[in-house]
Amino acid sequence: MKRIVTLLLAAGLVFGAFGGAQAADIKAKGQWDFNFEFLNNTDFQSKEHGGKGGDTFAGKQRLRTQIDIVASESLSGTVYFEMGDTIWGKDDGALGADGKSVEVKRSYIDWIVPNTDLKVRMGIQGLALPGGVAGSPVMDDDVAAITMSYAFNDMVAATAFWARPYDASATDDAGSTSFDEMDVFGLIVPVTLDGMKITPWGAYSSIGKNLNGSDATKYNSASWKQAAAGLRPANLPAGATTTFDKDTTAWWGGLSYELSMFDPIRFKMDGIYGSVQADSEEWERSGWLVIGSLDYKMSMMTPGLFAWYASGDDDDANNGSERMPYISPDFGPTSFGMDKVGAPIATDSLLTVSGAGTWGVGLQLADISFIENLKHTLRVAYIKGTNDAEMAKNGHADLKQDGNGLYLTDEDSAWEVNFDHTYNIYENLALIVEMGYIKLDVDEDTWGNAEYDDAMKLGFNLKYSF
Repeated sequence: MKRIVTLLLAAGLVFGAFGGAQAADIKAKGQWDFNFEFLNNTDFQSKEHGGKGGDTFAGKQRLRTQIDIVASESLSGTVYFEMGDTIWGKDDGALGADGKSVEVKRSYIDWIVPNTDLKVRMGIQGLALPGGVAGSPVMDDDVAAITMSYAFNDMVAATAFWARPYDASATDDAGSTSFDEMDVFGLIVPVTLDGMKITPWGAYSSIGKNLNGSDATKYNSASWKQAAAGLRPANLPAGATTTFDKDTTAWWGGLSYELSMFDPIRFKMDGIYGSVQADSEEWERSGWLVIGSLDYKMSMMTPGLFAWYASGDDDDANNGSERMPYISPDFGPTSFGMDKVGAPIATDSLLTVSGAGTWGVGLQLADISFIENLKHTLRVAYIKGTNDAEMAKNGHADLKQDGNGLYLTDEDSAWEVNFDHTYNIYENLALIVEMGYIKLDVDEDTWGNAEYDDAMKLGFNLKYSF
């Protein structure tokens, strides 16, 4: 009997020690989003004028849950699940439900190199290049990457990363897999001074010539179409519509600046130059974008001004593109024609996803509040293209850019009005109402005599954060 008791005690100590070694704090957070939208002419053409627009209504929902598994201050892991976007009445949102809509949005570990202050994050993670005014016009998305961050002191820090957005597993003529990856390397150096913050940064990418083989477009078609359209010229060389030129590389350099020493007046600015280099000049693409904003925070509202200018294509279709390249942007100072601001689930990016090839100016009254827990934002913007109209007249560009907005020339323009509202029903429950309107003015001499209609949006969004 004593021997049995002794064995049980020993087993208890072993399992207790094992359990202690594996102990970790588990924390969960996330949000439920519900969206109900009335839309009109989101392709700027009503059914009467040959488009797919017209009045539509849809209900959507999405759940995002982040689970943090914390072993210590020096080691933790995170997995981020997404369920949706689920459209009510369609697929997994139809009668009976039971759809397979659970996705792993992020999965990474954070750890600190022993005896140092170097922080490392490895795995599928959210990675964004700087964009202080209206998000990044180059890259802001979930991607498999390794990032390393180090704070030299209270003023200067640095973050370096390697990301692999794509590995298409294409096959070359010799039958081996090669030249089918896309890698992105970057360095971000934020410098925080008294009353201002300056963040210079740079990124470099190698792009395999076999990247967009059948596998790449097959397993990630939506994101790959956007990335390919953002890296190539609008006018592709004849016979080169399915592959990148060999030895294609891309690089970006930028500076993000924020001035707060005159608070409540705040000024922000981003300047970016990007270039895609290839063996053939027709494949090259390079350009720049500058955007700035000026806000004055008052007790009941924050009036502000924002403006941007981006280079556009010239009239020569044989020298590549003069628009700034991009990979997967999350950019825009408006909530209908562009992205970044607005409700979690909402229709947007009708005009542009990156701002490339456009310029614009806007006025806004943000965070208008006369009633507790209720805020409004009124925004008016004018957008015009910077691409030479001859590019389109000669058949080297299409108005609609396959999920990348519109190809606006210097003869095309648009007005956009946003009137958005947020009401905090409870501390963790918010009702977001978005009202958007876009008046598109397209040059008939450039694009023909097609009729283009106004686009409109009325969206009701409910967000429960926990």
